[in-house]
Amino acid sequence: MASLLRETTARASISVCRSCQTATTSRTPQFRSFASSPSLFVGPESPRFIDVPESLQPEAPRKRIVKGILPVPRDLFPTRRPDKPGKDYLLAATPEPTTKRSSVPPDHPHYRYLEWKRTMAHIRRQNLRAGLRELHHREQETQRRIKAKSGFKLNQRDRILSQGQREDERLTAQSVIENMKPSNSAVLPDPDREARVDRSRANVEAKQAMEKEERVDALHTLYMNARNFIVTEEQLAEEIERVFPEGENLDWTNDEEAGENIWNLGAPPTVASLVRKGPGDDLALWTTEQKRVKKLAEELTGGAI
Repeated sequence: MASLLRETTARASISVCRSCQTATTSRTPQFRSFASSPSLFVGPESPRFIDVPESLQPEAPRKRIVKGILPVPRDLFPTRRPDKPGKDYLLAATPEPTTKRSSVPPDHPHYRYLEWKRTMAHIRRQNLRAGLRELHHREQETQRRIKAKSGFKLNQRDRILSQGQREDERLTAQSVIENMKPSNSAVLPDPDREARVDRSRANVEAKQAMEKEERVDALHTLYMNARNFIVTEEQLAEEIERVFPEGENLDWTNDEEAGENIWNLGAPPTVASLVRKGPGDDLALWTTEQKRVKKLAEELTGGAI
């Protein structure tokens, strides 16, 4: 048995490569432990303590979530201020110091402090001017780059849309009727477009003429009723006396006593009449009320509605 084992080991060592033989011979013997779980070289605090299978294909890195919202950048050079990056604006934004404030004798007790403040003010003016020029140049460069990229994309799109069919596609394409082939035009053909446009134009002209006639009629009605307009207090008093005559025992249902009273429109419907009304009485009642309101509005405004 021992000789058979040695012979099998020798054959196995001859069949494998040198690196495998070295790894096989140098590897320490493995012993089976009493526990059923596999032996791990990491502690329970490690994320690899539990063996989770991973895909062989690498995953794309996730985008990092940045909390908060960035404010919208302000437009430093709006269209309504074309003179902003100019020389006049820079001189107005960073004025030079006056002669009175800048002339300090060297023997002044605060000469060094004032000189330092003058130097810092000069540096701030220079930085503001240089920053505005640089930002204006950067904005122009960005706009030029965006315009060039947009123009390139438009030209590429037009070139792709206007290009013909490839030779290999033409030779391998199926037999299709010429009328069934897709057209390269952006708009589908419309043979009835001229007639449809003429009908639409005629409808618009007819509607405009009708509206014009209605406006002329309303203006003429207003002009004819203008002679009865109330423009003074005396006319208002006379109209009130005519419409609302004095008297307590006037019968408003009698046309002779009521005269031209605009309130002589009949008694309002009672609860009993509303209870006894039929299915078709709603429309009649609504029509009557609408006529009354229309007549009241015509009498109060002085014009036909």
